Amino acid sequence: AILFSLYVAARSDHQERSHAAKEVLAKLHDLHPDLVEETEIVSRELIRITMLFPEMWQEALRNASSHYYVQHDVMEMMRVLRTMHKRTRNPETLREYHFVQMFGSELATAEALLVQYFAADAAHRNETLVQQAWDTYYLLFRRIDKLFPGPTTLTLKDTAPALLKCRDMQLAMPGTYDPDRALVTISSFDPVIYVYGTKQRPRRMYVYGSDGVKYTFLLKGREDLRQDERVMQLFGLINSLLARDTETSRRSLTIERFPVIPLSSNSGLIGFYPNCENINNLLRNYREAHEQPVNLEQRMALQFSPNWDTLTVMQKVESFEYALSNTPGNDLQRAMWYKAPSAEVWLERRTNYTRSLAVMSIAGYILGLGDRHPANILIHERTGKVVHIDLGDCFEIAAHREKFPEKVPFRLTRMLIMPMEVSSIEGTFKYTANHTMRVLRANRDSLMAVLEAFVFDPLVSWLYLREWEMGIGTSETTSRQMARRPAPPPPREGRAAEHAARWSMGNDAEDIGIIGGSKPDAWMSKAGNNTYDAMDGKGWQTGNPKARAIVKRIHDKLVGTDFNRNVQLTEAEQIDKLIQQATSSENLAVLYVGWVPLW
Repeated sequence: AILFSLYVAARSDHQERSHAAKEVLAKLHDLHPDLVEETEIVSRELIRITMLFPEMWQEALRNASSHYYVQHDVMEMMRVLRTMHKRTRNPETLREYHFVQMFGSELATAEALLVQYFAADAAHRNETLVQQAWDTYYLLFRRIDKLFPGPTTLTLKDTAPALLKCRDMQLAMPGTYDPDRALVTISSFDPVIYVYGTKQRPRRMYVYGSDGVKYTFLLKGREDLRQDERVMQLFGLINSLLARDTETSRRSLTIERFPVIPLSSNSGLIGFYPNCENINNLLRNYREAHEQPVNLEQRMALQFSPNWDTLTVMQKVESFEYALSNTPGNDLQRAMWYKAPSAEVWLERRTNYTRSLAVMSIAGYILGLGDRHPANILIHERTGKVVHIDLGDCFEIAAHREKFPEKVPFRLTRMLIMPMEVSSIEGTFKYTANHTMRVLRANRDSLMAVLEAFVFDPLVSWLYLREWEMGIGTSETTSRQMARRPAPPPPREGRAAEHAARWSMGNDAEDIGIIGGSKPDAWMSKAGNNTYDAMDGKGWQTGNPKARAIVKRIHDKLVGTDFNRNVQLTEAEQIDKLIQQATSSENLAVLYVGWVPLW
């Protein structure tokens, strides 16, 4: 249960933590050598699959170009590139050898130019050599970019042959360990891995268990899942509190959870939640099947106000309400009705949907969970329960963005309200929300103990503390984005700035009118490109003022003083105010277009 976590710490650049983890692993190896060795092989090979050489070079070139063209840090640029050149000189799999054969000569040419540049003393270095190297890297970057046309498959034989040899292991199936149940171990790995065509290119893989079940996992790279893991632990505590209360246990109120297993500081496994579809796909499929425009509401808003960018807040509210009043907004309701085989099943799913939406809304509010766009909310096809994914924006990071802050406590848009019963919000939703808040407030000491440990955890705190302080996002929404066209690169000046625009996220431009995230600028969420592992980090645990402010804010929510510290609200009063905020046209109309407030 702890071996994967120990290997995450052992791979850390923080020497003290890494050394301590390696000592523990050495002791465990003396007791269980096979188990520790199996864990090392599986975690190492899974990390290898998350980012192949082409993706590693894409990421490295983006980072290095940012260091050079934006931050003017030649030494940091060289550090990033030197690390990748060293890694590329030691290919281990067929795919890695193939990459070296295709791009080895260009890489050698660019590296030689940089070596020549640094060979001279600082006063006589020729900047032209660096520019020539970057011209070569840029051509390489574009060639690599063409290797990713869309969804594809990988084979373990070419990418991680060591996993093919792993059979009948002692290692437990990731995410299944329970001391009160029979141990399920890994029997074998499916030889084929499916790669999604989205920007981060996550992998879907199958692992066969000793119980005969085929387990599905999402393998993600370029993403730190340690915070998601902590959130799942918090949800586990909330579920145990709800199970102990008479009213909530009688209604089987729980938060839907899934396994999250970090493998390193930027990769990990996520248990695949079966039989689910996100709201974005549900609505898209429904409208396409009924020959309706997918972005109907956006069209109506732009028809009313073509110059969306220049509107005042009240003008945006007027345009927002015009779009709502001229569209039915019952697509999700109808989609759920059509998918139900009988009225009885539909009624059960509707109840489950409303209850689970209410529970997760309140839990998400306490946690400060943001970025709840339609692609991050799933609905279980058989039960109707709501499942939330992508839990990285916690502690109201989204609410503190400089541009387009999220002013709603949770997502409760018209499209989510329509599938509820005839009494809408005033029925099961509010009743469930009241009881959930009552249980959480009654057990605030337990929750605060876990949340304080979460907030002051140095493994993850650097992420949200930096973003909470900086505010994420500098881009502004455009009418073109609302019309579902990708935004052009921001205007910059000079050759260096032109290079910087080339290397940012330009090749990852996405159609964000409907399917994008709620973050105005995903690139800014990585601002600085620093990680906790590169820092000392001791200051976070000694009372960082930002962390203290986060803890105080959570405490206010759990005692009912979140709206006015001088006035303590009852649970019912608190829920009424939260619903009012979540459904306010003034709050929804000014949200970033990728959050899709019209849905």
